[in-house]
Amino acid sequence: MQQLQLFLQEKISLDELDLDQLIECAKQQNNPDSPEYRLLELTLNQILPQYLERAKKYIYQ
Repeated sequence: MQQLQLFLQEKISLDELDLDQLIECAKQQNNPDSPEYRLLELTLNQILPQYLERAKKYIYQ
């Protein structure tokens, strides 16, 4: 969770996130009212558009 907080605070970049750890964290979160779930949701809302933008750049090179 600390890594997610650092990402949201823009102290680490997308490339520094451990995606395997992020996936495992997501599998464990099943309470949408928990702070951890919200942190994960905020992180994913920032990560997904960045990956989509990278994919578009790759496709349209």
